[in-house]
Amino acid sequence: MRSISCFFLYALLAGNTLLAQTNPAPLVNQPLIPASIAPGSGGFTLNVTGTGFAPTAELYWNGSPRVTIVNSGGGLQAIITPADIAKPGTASVTVVNPTPGGGASNVVFFPVRQSASGVGLAVTPRFTAGVVAVGDFNNDGKLDVAIGEFNNNNGSGSVSVYLGNGDGTFSLPIVTNAPFGVEVLIPADVNDDGKLDLLVSQFPNSNEESAPMVVFFGNGDGTFTQGQQFSGTPTAVGDWNGDGHIDLIMEEDNGSIYSSVYLGDGQGNFTQSQFMIGTGFEGGPAGPTAVGDFNGDGKLDVAFPGVAVALGNGDGTFQNPVYYSTEFYGNEIVAADVNNDGKLDLVTSGLSVLLGKGDGTFTSAGGVSAGGNYGVILGDFNGDGQLDAAVPSSNSVSWGLDLLLGNGNGTFQNPMFYPVTKQLVGFLTFGVGDFNGDGRIDFVFSGGIDTMLLLQNSVTLAPTALAFGNQNTGTTSPPQTVTLTNVGATTLNIQSISIIGGTNFSQSNNCGTSVAPGSACSIMVTFSPKTGGYKTAALNVAFQGLGSPQTVSMNGIGVNAASVSLTPSSLSFPTQLFGTTSLSQTATLTNTGTLAVTVSSIATTGAFSATSNCPSSLPAFQACQIQVQYKPTARGQQSGELSVTDNATHSPQHVKLSGTGTVVSLSATGISFGDQQVGTTSLGIPIKVTNVGTVPLAISQISIGGANPADFTQTNNCGLGIPAGASCTIKISFTPTATGSRSATLDITDNGGASPQSVALTGTGT
Repeated sequence: MRSISCFFLYALLAGNTLLAQTNPAPLVNQPLIPASIAPGSGGFTLNVTGTGFAPTAELYWNGSPRVTIVNSGGGLQAIITPADIAKPGTASVTVVNPTPGGGASNVVFFPVRQSASGVGLAVTPRFTAGVVAVGDFNNDGKLDVAIGEFNNNNGSGSVSVYLGNGDGTFSLPIVTNAPFGVEVLIPADVNDDGKLDLLVSQFPNSNEESAPMVVFFGNGDGTFTQGQQFSGTPTAVGDWNGDGHIDLIMEEDNGSIYSSVYLGDGQGNFTQSQFMIGTGFEGGPAGPTAVGDFNGDGKLDVAFPGVAVALGNGDGTFQNPVYYSTEFYGNEIVAADVNNDGKLDLVTSGLSVLLGKGDGTFTSAGGVSAGGNYGVILGDFNGDGQLDAAVPSSNSVSWGLDLLLGNGNGTFQNPMFYPVTKQLVGFLTFGVGDFNGDGRIDFVFSGGIDTMLLLQNSVTLAPTALAFGNQNTGTTSPPQTVTLTNVGATTLNIQSISIIGGTNFSQSNNCGTSVAPGSACSIMVTFSPKTGGYKTAALNVAFQGLGSPQTVSMNGIGVNAASVSLTPSSLSFPTQLFGTTSLSQTATLTNTGTLAVTVSSIATTGAFSATSNCPSSLPAFQACQIQVQYKPTARGQQSGELSVTDNATHSPQHVKLSGTGTVVSLSATGISFGDQQVGTTSLGIPIKVTNVGTVPLAISQISIGGANPADFTQTNNCGLGIPAGASCTIKISFTPTATGSRSATLDITDNGGASPQSVALTGTGT
């Protein structure tokens, strides 16, 4: 599929109004310097580069002249007043050469807006489907949209013009019938009456020698009068011979596609001046073509997709093209200064970048893989003063736009995809302009059943689609993150964030109820298929403002597989005497899926053992229990693992096991002395300490600790240790120093494991 979205009007095209004769028709390059400005910034000097500026040329700002200084080097400067940029809006900038000849240049849009870190787009259907052209067709200073349509039933066509109201709304369409289906639509003033005309054409193909083109003369009110019909498809417009009239590059086909030059007479008639530019190159050098003065000689040159650059002779003919290889092919190409060195560069719809040297030659600067070879437009879409790129593109779900923010050095950031339509019907084309007067560049996008209006708003969601791939039923995927950014100048109030279209996806977020200007928040999405098969849903973000709600499409595939859970993840056993077996602790194996699970083994490591009631085949949604015991084989901390091997995902499942073994056996774990008169001493209570181990037990300290250690005393015959299998005795007495409840602990510090061993001591002073 092919489209023509912009030709030498790579700068946000609103139309051409080139007039006649001695002075050439001027051409304005992108970018203007600065490329945009914040409202209320005060007056400034606007620098403009281009071709064919007469010494007495004037710059027009929204149709009104400004003080203009034409530089000796060919560019010009204009004084823009504080009142011109007091409020947000988008100015139309043209350069007008005086008579004889001369006329107005192409229109370049100048955004008056706050800079933003990104671009948010609100998508709404507005127009019928067809190829898109943007311009002011009734000369009221507000942008209109023209849609060229193709009737597949009988091959007829029409042009529908939607007159803009300047607030993002449009009138009902004004329809002009065409003698054939419309595939190419280019606005240009070809009869020098100051009213935009339309060049209406089809694409040539191998089944026909040439495609028809007809001129629709604009009446200045959105209606048109059909003019002469020609052979060929226009791919670029400009003043090739400097006489102030619109000329054309035409794509023709007589067995192979080639490009020819046609000169206009200012009345809507065209005469061929060069039969073919270049030779060979099947499929090129034809195609939507870039225009500019690439070698600084004041004569317009052209660059064809492919890439082939043909320098102009200034008389309506061109030199043979020089061919350049690119990293990413594109079937459209535009010219602009994307690295801010004052020399025109080339950008294909691939997206490949060729940096101009200013002498008509170019050097490849690589590029970014983006788009689908359906067109490219450059402009400052986020108001940061650097040229950005927009290319139609697609993902696995939708057709839409890739926006690539420019870095100002000839490189672009990775594309941000904005979905527009799920169904591509006919040709994919798009155009740009500020349709609601807020200073932000908007888009019209055609390729589906409707042509969509994409007005800039304050919300970006990235990415705009999530693909989770295969996920076993009954399990949850790792989370994927959607970043919500407020690229506006005021606080964004969030009304809700939810999942629509199913229960297989869930979300959590840290967005709260509002997001500050320039700030972002994260939405974490997971996929948990309950059944097998392809699943879809959408993340829905509702907020106060234009374009609410916005959605992120999501998909994943549920795979029916056995799945289990083994809980808890760990079991910790209390201190256990060497050679004895603990009480059981329970782990539960649950079949969480829809298929029976085959359990092949249940095993433990270390000083742990397990028994279970688990069958060899555990039915869906059923559970069984595994009893784990600990029998220490050594003194101190010990660890092990319970492992269940089965045919479920993530097999084997594991539970971490831990326990502490000791060889120290105490005859009591606590002594209560009851009531004892203050200052008197109780009878001594013996505690037997036994070493049940096979090696001597070393005792480093026997002490009284706790809250009231002075109220208790101990004597013992343990010495420095206890031989294997032997015992010693510690005798405890209670002598309260005060009335009331008294407490302490007997602490035995040793190398027997779980040291210190403690005995709780309590008594009451009376």
